[in-house]
Amino acid sequence: MLRYIFISVLFFLSLSVRSQVVQEVVEVPRGFTLGVNLAGPINKLFDTDRTGISFLTRINLKEDLFFIGEAGFENVNFEKTAYHYDSNGTFIRVGAEMDVLPKKEEGSKDNLLVGLQYGFALQEQGSSYFLVENGYWEDYTGRMGSNTINTHWIELSGGPRAELFKNFYMSWNLHIRVSVASNNASLMEPYIVPGFGNGDSRLNAGFSYVLEYMIPWTR
Repeated sequence: MLRYIFISVLFFLSLSVRSQVVQEVVEVPRGFTLGVNLAGPINKLFDTDRTGISFLTRINLKEDLFFIGEAGFENVNFEKTAYHYDSNGTFIRVGAEMDVLPKKEEGSKDNLLVGLQYGFALQEQGSSYFLVENGYWEDYTGRMGSNTINTHWIELSGGPRAELFKNFYMSWNLHIRVSVASNNASLMEPYIVPGFGNGDSRLNAGFSYVLEYMIPWTR
């Protein structure tokens, strides 16, 4: 009799432990993140005329679906022999990302994210000095006052995201951006559109390097 009681206790204990393990495997933390995109500071290492940074949030809507929102600024200032240029602007990006990682190890919170976002930039640019050389007549110098430009674009993104330690994530994404609308660019073509890239191209590629902390609302 005692043997059957002992075996029954072991059986129920094993069911309890198994239930806890299953819960650990399927349980996915929900919440939102606060993060910083270091693409701006990294760009400045290679192009000292540019200064920028952005901050973002991800909201875990479902197990494999995220809302993403990002806002930042980017300024460009340089002086060359023929002209001086100044641009100050801000940008936002909003969209969704999906985790397409097919299989995960037990307890893994890593992702392979593919996303679609809409971007908008508002910038003010101008030239305090420009020089037009003339081989026959005197050279002409002048200035161009500031004008405001709005730019809209759509972008595709994709890349890995890993949990370095509890609730702290690092991600690296590649972005393909296509401009869909812009105004006032004919007055003076922007050198850089904040958050988008080269102003003389409708198609740009870029990257993001994000560090973020997750604030869970469920456990």
